[in-house]
Amino acid sequence: MEIVPPFVNLTTIQPQLIVAIFAMAGLLIDAFYRNTLYVFILTLMGLALALFAVYSQWGVVVPYEESMVTIDSYTVFFNIIFILVAIVTVLISFSYVDLTGVDGGKYYPLILFATLGMMLFISSRDLLLMFLAIELLSISSYVLVASQLTRWKSNEAAIKYMLTGAFASAFLLFGIALVFGATGTMDFVKIGQLLSAEGPELLYLQVGIAMMMVGLGFKVAMVPFHMWAPDVYEGAPTPISGFLSAGSKVAVFALLLRLFAGPFSVPHVDWVSALWWFSVLSMVVGNVSALLQTNVKRMLAYSSIAHVGYMLIAVVVLDTMAMEAALLYMAVYAATGLAAFGCVAYLSKGPEERLDIRDYTGLAYNYPIQSAVLSVCLLSLAGIPLTAGFIGKFYLFGAAVNSGFIGLAVIGVLNSAISLYYYLGLLLRMYAMPEGAGEVVVSHPMAGRLVLAILGITILVLGVYPSPLLGVIKEAVAAVVSPVM
Repeated sequence: MEIVPPFVNLTTIQPQLIVAIFAMAGLLIDAFYRNTLYVFILTLMGLALALFAVYSQWGVVVPYEESMVTIDSYTVFFNIIFILVAIVTVLISFSYVDLTGVDGGKYYPLILFATLGMMLFISSRDLLLMFLAIELLSISSYVLVASQLTRWKSNEAAIKYMLTGAFASAFLLFGIALVFGATGTMDFVKIGQLLSAEGPELLYLQVGIAMMMVGLGFKVAMVPFHMWAPDVYEGAPTPISGFLSAGSKVAVFALLLRLFAGPFSVPHVDWVSALWWFSVLSMVVGNVSALLQTNVKRMLAYSSIAHVGYMLIAVVVLDTMAMEAALLYMAVYAATGLAAFGCVAYLSKGPEERLDIRDYTGLAYNYPIQSAVLSVCLLSLAGIPLTAGFIGKFYLFGAAVNSGFIGLAVIGVLNSAISLYYYLGLLLRMYAMPEGAGEVVVSHPMAGRLVLAILGITILVLGVYPSPLLGVIKEAVAAVVSPVM
């Protein structure tokens, strides 16, 4: 009797299994013991074990034929980013959960489930599995946004996020159905081979890709599908705003690069013009809208939309240099965006969050560490030299110029100059001399302040010495571009 191999090689999904098991264990502990500290510790243990399991996969390659979830340097690179983002989010959430009344017993397992969705999403080699993974990420995110039950803004944001997310999922699923109708398969390798060799019904295929771009555009808050982002980022718990900005955005872009470098490499030529406009609109609308904001979280939300435009430059160019620049930029942005929202969470007035930009006047004198880290993040987001953000933009714009997209690079530089106004405006406020007596400083755990300080130092170190990260990125990109370029 012939033994049929399992649907998925369990060794391949070992990190994902660890995250899933610890997420379910956390829910069970919360149900039986109602102890948030136990769930917090269990969550960190699960993420640490998953990080070790992912790291052990570096250099291992599992072909597509053996699993729908395969391993290469590209997926390992991003899985490490997702797990590190989750670890930082959990650490900076510990005091925030207590101060704001969030149910930590469900909050931490949901972060694990969202992380599992991101890991499966980037590791998938099948359109259906990709859809299931992004839905796991989305549903977990909806609940995380609504985790502050006593705040009406949190509930309102979750409803808006869920409705727009459902709308985006419908477009994505319908696009997948059309791609399947045009190619007769859902696996990435066969789609790429079929498009390269035969060129099936291009009308169905292009409409299907368009529908998928609408769905993914909603997920990543790309203009003109961005209107949900400011409200959701404002209403969500601040650590979750950073988690969405650093995690889900990077996950969608990582897969978008893989799709256009792999199965959709042939129709990518027809999409260059549309992607060019998506990039320009996202940069311009994001930065101009951020100029008008007085709420810090909404300002960072519109800023994240502008950074979507910068990252889309790599999807427009889509050569080896652009792919390497994109991975560098995404890694830098994940660290910077997460640290920025983490600092906003730690610059709170107890249960009440400090969101109005006027409340940041003179804060550096009472919160020196958090203010210093936030200043480094703002400088990095603006692309100031000696920060990681400058290195990321330098490589990204350089890739655009090298491929002949000089106009796109110039627009990117001009938008970076525009962003200086609101980034430096917030920074100068923090170091302005405060009026009157100093306020009472809220005590936060040392672990959260330490991880924010580490992130700030990392951003500065990468701005001066990015070579080790670039070496890892070159190996990761080689796993994607070698078969198609």
